Amino acid sequence: MSILLLPLDVANRSACADSIVLSACNFALPMEILWYTVYMAMFVMMVAIVPFTLFYYEQDHDMSVWGKTVSSSWWIGGTITVLALILGLCYGFLGFVDFPVTTLTSGLAPLSSAALTTAHKCLAPDAFSDGGTNAGYACDADGGVPSETWSVRTTFPVYVIAVGSVLSWVIFIVFGGVGVSAVPIDLIKAFLDRPKKTIAKSEYIRIAGKIAEATRAVVADAREVQREERGSGKTRKTRRALAEINKRLSQLEGDEAILQKMYPQGEDRDVSWTVTVMSYYASLVGGVVCAVVSLLWMLHIGEIPFIFPSTFFFIGVCMGDWTDDVFCLLTPGLYMFPDPPLTPFLNQYFVDMDAAFGLLGTGSFALFCFYLIVCVIKGNVKVGFRLLLWTVYPMRLGNTLMSAFLVSSSP
Repeated sequence: MSILLLPLDVANRSACADSIVLSACNFALPMEILWYTVYMAMFVMMVAIVPFTLFYYEQDHDMSVWGKTVSSSWWIGGTITVLALILGLCYGFLGFVDFPVTTLTSGLAPLSSAALTTAHKCLAPDAFSDGGTNAGYACDADGGVPSETWSVRTTFPVYVIAVGSVLSWVIFIVFGGVGVSAVPIDLIKAFLDRPKKTIAKSEYIRIAGKIAEATRAVVADAREVQREERGSGKTRKTRRALAEINKRLSQLEGDEAILQKMYPQGEDRDVSWTVTVMSYYASLVGGVVCAVVSLLWMLHIGEIPFIFPSTFFFIGVCMGDWTDDVFCLLTPGLYMFPDPPLTPFLNQYFVDMDAAFGLLGTGSFALFCFYLIVCVIKGNVKVGFRLLLWTVYPMRLGNTLMSAFLVSSSP
């Protein structure tokens, strides 16, 4: 929802003529209220609704619905209380915004005064009294006027939004950085590792027998671990054994999925195999498209060094004298990192699309942003929430617990 608010805000500012103040425009939406509403709703979702659902889901299955609700309410009440205390203390001591301010003072002079013709930069504060001399330059920002820092206390909702945005940016950097590469690579890798042909029934039976035998071994090991847990409780040894069993089970499930694709079953086996082959080619096309989008985001945001001879130097930063033998550093960070930006890049693309047709600009912006959300989800699937060396709430296709979905959706 917050993604689409930005183009809505841009369109809202264009609802009236430039000469009309936005607050006086009858066609304008109350965007400030909408921004506050959406961000605070997201914050409530992260700190209240999702944690409550997670606590409710993790309760003992033998408890009644009322018991689960009461227990989850106590847990979420304690969580909100602790979070409110932390936010309150941080806001009380750190809820200020510091920004530099340069005070400029201008002089006054009548239109017929010689000060207007002799002042080559600006009117000094004493310009009219001393005949138009430009001493002091207190009205010229480039004249070395000292600046000072003002500290202003922000409102509590803005502070909460800022804290949530910082935490979300950290999560986005970790998971999005992984996903922006993993999405196209996994799609293309799925095509390269695709089954090239179907197998005979005898081969299917042989491989299925091996998978069944390995499955029985996993079940036997799991029962042995359960007996050990009933005798001595959960120990480091049993937890390590269960983690190994889950790993073996996940591998067997993957092998079974591949086997089912290599030996289609049912009446329309040829149709099933054709759909499987087409899905892998669609994965290749999707991987190429995602690679292009990821590259565009990297060019817009990131900064990846490449070295080229200066004969090919048309964009980038030269790392030496401008000669034919010099090597230059190509910096794909075209907008975010360079100061000033080398080019608006994607910003200009969205502006051009919006100028051509309003829906194209909004649609392009939404697709690029939603792609980043897909990258974050992919990064979460690949990395998961890790505490030191242990993965907490892993996400796997077709084998993800509800608690993992809730934890993953909370950021």
